[in-house]
Amino acid sequence: MTNIKIVSDFACPFCYIGFSIAEKLLKENPDIEIEWIPYELDPDLPIEGGDLRDTIPQERIDMSYRRIERLGSEYNLVYNNKTKKFNTHRLHKAALYAKDEGKYYKFSKEAFKAIFEYGKNVGKPEVLDEIGLKAGINIEEMNRRINEGYYDKEMNEAKNLWSLYEVESVPTFIVNENKKVTLLKNYERFKRDLLG
Repeated sequence: MTNIKIVSDFACPFCYIGFSIAEKLLKENPDIEIEWIPYELDPDLPIEGGDLRDTIPQERIDMSYRRIERLGSEYNLVYNNKTKKFNTHRLHKAALYAKDEGKYYKFSKEAFKAIFEYGKNVGKPEVLDEIGLKAGINIEEMNRRINEGYYDKEMNEAKNLWSLYEVESVPTFIVNENKKVTLLKNYERFKRDLLG
């Protein structure tokens, strides 16, 4: 059994690719176990969200997205939103609930789509409810658990893991606790880096 921990944030366009790699890996290799570790690229971002262009020049965003879209095309990923950024704190907790319900992948796919395909503000509870409904989870129970602090401990443990594994960028794949792979490339080459 190969254990792969993936440190990832829904707000990261590269993490959408990392998620797609993980999905494909699981379909091909039933002996792989994947563990998701939440990461917040911008934890101080207000619930209203923000704009990447406030801190990054448009030319640099365009240049990054040329690479992102090239890598994402292998998985048919759509990136309509390239500048709006959102607070993902509550979204990560909702994803932890979805994981408990056995619907992590369905929920996460909808979350990435909401951000990058539709440009929806996932910091807002009503948008999370919409994602949860699409993934077929009980949103009342999800919100109750989040509001009662059910996932606070797990979120804090994730922060400890970032420093333990010296995470400097996301997505970071950690294989069997001892190998760290970060640089995304096409699927077959990335798989070789991970499992080779």
